[in-house]
Amino acid sequence: MVVGERVKPYREFITTAKGREMNLNLHLGQQKVWLSKARFPVLLAGTQFGKTCFEPDWLYREICERGEGDYIVGSATFPLLGLKLLPEFQTLFCEILRWGVYKDDRMGNRIIQSNHDKSRIIFFSGTNSEAIESATAKAAVLDEAGQKQFRQGVWDAVQRRLSLNRGRCLIATTLYQLGWLKTEVYDRAMA
Repeated sequence: MVVGERVKPYREFITTAKGREMNLNLHLGQQKVWLSKARFPVLLAGTQFGKTCFEPDWLYREICERGEGDYIVGSATFPLLGLKLLPEFQTLFCEILRWGVYKDDRMGNRIIQSNHDKSRIIFFSGTNSEAIESATAKAAVLDEAGQKQFRQGVWDAVQRRLSLNRGRCLIATTLYQLGWLKTEVYDRAMA
């Protein structure tokens, strides 16, 4: 019988003299992206690497550093958003941190509105660049941007939405195909 080492949970809560604190147990790949100062860090990895659970924590740090404003989070499609990404953001921002409240309005907008200021996290689909065209964002997260449904026009729109604030954008995905993510991000970074 082989006994393996117990893997620590991604988020661990410990009690200290200051009270209950959250500790992130990042593996080496997550640590590299966490420490990166790049404007467009990319977490490119296979399935079950811990990309989606990492994204809300990365964005929360950006919110703490950049302050009040709009932040955008995109997934390849709305059905995919609902499977894992949105629940991860709701768990961190609405339940653990009690930072805000999730709203799903009649217009189809999905937003986490801050309880403390005028900040909000706006969720969008990678199939429709027009959905974010009026936003001025301070940071962004793109989940599963390597899927064919995530259009290059959306990537272009995200860059425009971040341009005023020179905002950062975390791209976390498996490389599913040789599309815009390879030619516009990977190949340019390698050059």
